[in-house]
Amino acid sequence: MPEQIDYSQVRKTALKALGSLGRLPATSYYEHAGALYVAKKCEDLGLDVQIDHWGNVLASRHGTEPDAPGLAFVAHLDHPGFIAIAEQGDHVIARVVGGVPPQADLGGAPVFAVVRDVDADDPRDTRVERVAGVIVGPAEGTEERSVIMRFERPVEALPAPVVFDLPDFDLDASRITMRAADDLAGCASILAALEVAARLDSPGTVYGLFTRAEEVGLIGSRLAAEEHLLPRNTVVVSVETSLALPGATHGDGPVIRTGDRSTTFDNAAEAYLVSAAAAIRERAPEFKSQRQLMGAGGCEASAFSAFGYSVTGLAYPLGNWHNNGPDQTIAAEYISLEDFGNGAMLLAEAATRAGTAPSAASTTRLREPVGARERNRLLNFDQNY
Repeated sequence: MPEQIDYSQVRKTALKALGSLGRLPATSYYEHAGALYVAKKCEDLGLDVQIDHWGNVLASRHGTEPDAPGLAFVAHLDHPGFIAIAEQGDHVIARVVGGVPPQADLGGAPVFAVVRDVDADDPRDTRVERVAGVIVGPAEGTEERSVIMRFERPVEALPAPVVFDLPDFDLDASRITMRAADDLAGCASILAALEVAARLDSPGTVYGLFTRAEEVGLIGSRLAAEEHLLPRNTVVVSVETSLALPGATHGDGPVIRTGDRSTTFDNAAEAYLVSAAAAIRERAPEFKSQRQLMGAGGCEASAFSAFGYSVTGLAYPLGNWHNNGPDQTIAAEYISLEDFGNGAMLLAEAATRAGTAPSAASTTRLREPVGARERNRLLNFDQNY
């Protein structure tokens, strides 16, 4: 009998990883700390790890059958934020990167700049220092959207990443609240699935791909897809957070995503998640998942689809998307604790199916032969009139 997955351990692993990632800066183009964190975690699991020349991190656990199609879980390391680029008297000009809410330009939102010791031998051992500040208002006359910031002391070594001063990671009985759930939640749940994949064989190779600069145009994933960092026959699962919508609500489970704002996904790829969900329910009947087209935004599945990959997606319904709080405020994002745990379980179960080309139950039923009575009724078409 195949070894069963310890679902409780999967949830613990994912939650611990998310808490660690939440403390790291995640501004687009400044994902270095997060990239090194996931690379080290994957190395510790005994996975093959490479960092491509764009800074994307690819971890691989090779399958038992070299020709079997692999299964890749993809998430991005970045979140909308700012880059402090120049001093202007007692203030700093900071460029907006990604979908920062428009109300940030109104001023008053607390922020902090992340200052690093550029002379450190190993960035993983570098002490991260936060310089507190506040947004004063919009910067006029700049080519790109920018704001003026004031800090409690000079920010050394510009340019430097700047993020909203919101909780790194808070946990209560039902909710995870953090500055950048999008998409650190995806990264953390992939790490938990890779821990399972590292010790359980499957015919196909299991990949974890952690990309950069998604929030500014799917840049890292587009480059990875264009250069075929993953073999062409790999099934790609984008793991994201996405704005909660009717039919995709908090607490009703992770969402098996049939598409995003620009692309509809593939049934054959989706079957990996659907069959995994069915297997979990056999052991844990309380398990919940949803299925929905999440059209509020785009995700990395679309980038890989554009280059010919078979794709599907998993999404956590997200509150305060991109820190867009109620009543024109800036607020921490949040996801359901139960959704997140169930999503990590679903990815772990799907990982064991890499290379098996599973079918969803609904597809299997459609492939059942049509009975003789039904066939004969069609053959007697003329006699029915």
